Amino acid sequence: MDAHLSRRRFLIGAATAAGALGAAACSKGSGVIQVPNGSSASNLSLLITSGAVDGPGNDQEVSVFEAGMAQRVAFVLAGKSGFLAPAPGSTTLIAGPDEKHWGRSIPLTVHGDTGASASTYLVATYTFAQPGTFWFRATYQGQTTDSPVSVIAPSQALVPYAGQKMISTPTPTVADARGVNPICTRSPMCPFHSQSLDVVLTQNLPVALVFATPALCQTATCGPVLDTVVAAAPAYAGKINFVHSEIFVGLSRNDANTPAVLAYHLQSEPLMFLADAHGTVVERIDGLFGKAEVTAALDRLVSV
Repeated sequence: MDAHLSRRRFLIGAATAAGALGAAACSKGSGVIQVPNGSSASNLSLLITSGAVDGPGNDQEVSVFEAGMAQRVAFVLAGKSGFLAPAPGSTTLIAGPDEKHWGRSIPLTVHGDTGASASTYLVATYTFAQPGTFWFRATYQGQTTDSPVSVIAPSQALVPYAGQKMISTPTPTVADARGVNPICTRSPMCPFHSQSLDVVLTQNLPVALVFATPALCQTATCGPVLDTVVAAAPAYAGKINFVHSEIFVGLSRNDANTPAVLAYHLQSEPLMFLADAHGTVVERIDGLFGKAEVTAALDRLVSV
């Protein structure tokens, strides 16, 4: 893996998102994925915010999911003037292996509590039958837009997913920065740096591990995501150990990744891993998420 993240999927503005989605995206091993003409002509853009970039050598700009298991598929919609805030029931989502073969409409949940520049996002649960390229098609107010994703076999996955063990690795703490400066780019510093990840994984308590770098995407995704977890954490005091890991060892995107990022093979952020008291991943939430979704996930974690 490169010394720094090869792809950082920030929601930095609707204009950027729309421009990126109108272009062709590369999928490893399958050449260029062309966005259909009908989609590129639309004023509507679909940005898949979940799907950790995963697998050996993946550096494509499309989201990557594992086949054969239920996957959280989160996305935002953008128009020419900015990110959109669709009401519940106003958007439909379908998926298929190409632009001519689509499945049934997938149930969606709308969330409007991110605190990010994209205030509203939608979430579906979908199981990809096999590895390859898949497409999602969203329809909103009479307009349709498509976006490709890449699906890999679970055996190719490097980033832990539900059912796998967490990777025990040291993370910077107030007592030992381990060469990372600053250990937290949030202002004020978040309270999740009192204990190292390898230590909390031995304490027989569920663990919530957040990878994010607020200072380098403050108005986009990572700052609001970490703020959301910080706000939720007090309700789970003594029930869940929370750990935050920065992405870079310094304050530049050109700096090397932190050892924890390298240990988890991350090539995109933000991500949150939720693990039970035995250190087994229960859920992985990647990309943008808001208060209601993270609170529900933490509630599920303490009930495991």
